Amino acid sequence: MKMKSRILTAYPRSQFRQGNASVFYIADFTERTESLRKVEIHETIPQTPDRFQNMDCLTVNNPHTLTIEFNVFEDNQFKDEEGRDIQHCECCLFPAANDDISWVAFVEIKDCKPKNIADYKEKVKEQIISTVQLFRNAHITTGQQKIYGIISFPRKRKTGFNETIFTDYTEYKRLYTEYHIHFYPTNTVQIKNGEILELIKT
Repeated sequence: MKMKSRILTAYPRSQFRQGNASVFYIADFTERTESLRKVEIHETIPQTPDRFQNMDCLTVNNPHTLTIEFNVFEDNQFKDEEGRDIQHCECCLFPAANDDISWVAFVEIKDCKPKNIADYKEKVKEQIISTVQLFRNAHITTGQQKIYGIISFPRKRKTGFNETIFTDYTEYKRLYTEYHIHFYPTNTVQIKNGEILELIKT
């Protein structure tokens, strides 16, 4: 069964966006529109709500124009046994032509001022870990798939914020050992040869 079918089996109301553009832009309009707009997937850079400038986005380069599925999560999509909301990240993406070893990337975007990045460093990791665990518990992902956790702070123009998110490489390694998630704190990623690779703008 394909990833999309497994997601729909567990969460029948899930919404998907599919495309094969050479570049995708993932933007979170929640804060700037007081929740009138949420996370959106675009194939050209979207404008800010006031239309005065380009929106700050996570950029996903797709030079081989692979067809990619995006699943944007609803605010109240995930519940515990008592009906309470479970924290989760923004969305996930994966190749439309997938199997039990295809990669899946979970995305958390914080559209905040760069000076506030440190305030969210624990929360962004927890939101991705929580969502990955939900997918594993529902047997949506398999133990063979490569799982990525992309953490984006798009208002920070230079993406050298790895040291803000992870204390050091030891913490990154510990999180991978414990959760089997490849964390990428970055605003630009590239899909290459069937894998998703980190690119850092300078």
